[in-house]
Amino acid sequence: MVTPDDVARLLNVSRETIDKFRAYLTLLEKWQARINLVANSTLAEAWQRHILDSGQLAAFYPPQTKNIMDVGSGAGFPGLVLAIMGGVTVDLVESDQRKAVFLSTVIRELDLPAKVHNQRIETLPQLFPDVITARALAPVPKLLKLIENQLSPESVCLFLKGAAVQDELTNLQTYSTMDATTHPSLSGPTGVVLELKNSR
Repeated sequence: MVTPDDVARLLNVSRETIDKFRAYLTLLEKWQARINLVANSTLAEAWQRHILDSGQLAAFYPPQTKNIMDVGSGAGFPGLVLAIMGGVTVDLVESDQRKAVFLSTVIRELDLPAKVHNQRIETLPQLFPDVITARALAPVPKLLKLIENQLSPESVCLFLKGAAVQDELTNLQTYSTMDATTHPSLSGPTGVVLELKNSR
């Protein structure tokens, strides 16, 4: 089982960051009893399934990344984890009001550089973030359709995906201007980090 010390080493983060991750997971478990934020079966492996899985995206930021948009944030993975790791501001887009309240609570209690947008991504004004992230939201072609108004020519998409990602990419012809690169996940043998960016 992945431990907090493992996460500190693999993500190269400080003890203070690990303490904030721990406080975040405490809030998650407290709220989980009231609203279904994550699958209950994942709580025992939260450091691997949620913290490490989310935090690995920071290694793929383009140079000078300042702002991130996390779409369909849910319980805050990966967006809140990336906010805790620092160095960026994060816009969390979540249409479910109860989940948005949870996200706002974590941001307030941990004093994070993040903001919640309690609305659907299609209704959000254009923010043109440097990086757009998502986990378990939709197949890649649908996901790109949802975020198309937020993409600038320099935007990079970092999506946490599973074993079926190659099937999703075969349906990506509509977005042939984007180069797709898959990276092995740190958190499990079947997961991948999908990196999408415009061809130069």
